[in-house]
Amino acid sequence: MNFDKPGRRERLSQLGFLMRHTFSILGRNRAMLAPLFAMWIYAAAMVSVFFAGILFIATGTGGGGWLLFGGLIMFVYKFFFYNRAELTLSRLTFDTATGDTPTRRDATSALAGLGAQTRRLALLDMAAAWIASRKNKEGGLMGMLLGGLGEIWDLVNHFLVPAVAVDRLTLRDGIARLKRLKAHVPETLIGIFGIDIMGGVVGTLMGPLYLFGGLAAIGYGLVFGDGMPAAFSAGALRELSQDIPAFGPIGPETVFNWLPVFIFAFLGFVLHGLIARAVTAIKVIYFTLFYSRIMHCEALDPGIRADLEGYLDLNDKEFSSSEAPA
Repeated sequence: MNFDKPGRRERLSQLGFLMRHTFSILGRNRAMLAPLFAMWIYAAAMVSVFFAGILFIATGTGGGGWLLFGGLIMFVYKFFFYNRAELTLSRLTFDTATGDTPTRRDATSALAGLGAQTRRLALLDMAAAWIASRKNKEGGLMGMLLGGLGEIWDLVNHFLVPAVAVDRLTLRDGIARLKRLKAHVPETLIGIFGIDIMGGVVGTLMGPLYLFGGLAAIGYGLVFGDGMPAAFSAGALRELSQDIPAFGPIGPETVFNWLPVFIFAFLGFVLHGLIARAVTAIKVIYFTLFYSRIMHCEALDPGIRADLEGYLDLNDKEFSSSEAPA
C-alpha cells in the first residue's frame, strides 16, 4: 500500500474532481447542505468566541477570561457536534442515492438511538487530534508512527460513519465490516490518495494565504501603526533592539501595531475552519456512496448507479496514474 503524500497539484486536482461530482449529488437534494451549514456556523462561532476573549483581555474589557473558557468548551464539544452532523450528512446522502428526497428531520429521526456510537466516534476523534498534535512535537520514527496512526484513523473513521448512519452498526461491527470493504478499495484510491484521502489539502490551500497575508498584515501594522488604536500598540521597534536599521519608511522609531495581524489571524482561522468542514463533507459524501455501492448496491437508484462508477473509483485522467480496477 502506498503511503506517499500527493503533491500540491495532485491534491488540488483531487479536490476539484471530487467537488465537481459532489455538487452533482448535492443537486439531487439541497437538504444535504444543512449539516455543512451547521458545521460552518459552529466553526465560525467557536473561532469568534476565542478571538473575542483575546480581544477583551488585550483591551482590558471584562469577561475575556470567560470567553476563552467558553471557546475551550466549544473546542471540546466540536468533536461531538461535528460527528453528529457527519452522521446526518451520511444518512441524507444514502437516502438521496436510493432515489428519495429526505429532509434533515428525516435523517435525524433515522439516527435516533445512536448516541453511544456518536460519542465513541467523537472520543476517538479527540484521541486522533491529540496524536496529531504529538506528531508535530516528536521526531524520527515516533513522529512517523504517530502520523501513520492518524492517517489510518482518518480512513477508518470515514468508513465507520456510513456503517453507523446507514446500517446502525456498533463501532466493533463496523470495524469488522472494514475487512469486506478492503477488498473493494480501488487501486487509484490506494495508489494516489494513500491512506488519508485529500490529506493535507487544507494546508495546501491555506499555506500561501498564511504566508503572504501574514507578511502583508505585519507590513501594514508597521507602516500605519501610529494611526491605529493604542490598545494594540506593541511600541517602537527600538524597544526590541537599538540596532534596527532604517528600511524605507520603517526604522527604529516605527511603532508596530498588531491589530492588522489580529484581524488577519481571525479571518484566516475562520476561513481555515470553513474549508476544513467543506473538505470533511466531501469525504463523508464520497465514502458514504462508496460504502453504499458495496453494501447496498441493489438499493441505489438505477439512474445514479452508473454515474457513480468513475466518481467512486476516482477514475479521472486529470490526476489518475493508474487504471481503475475491472
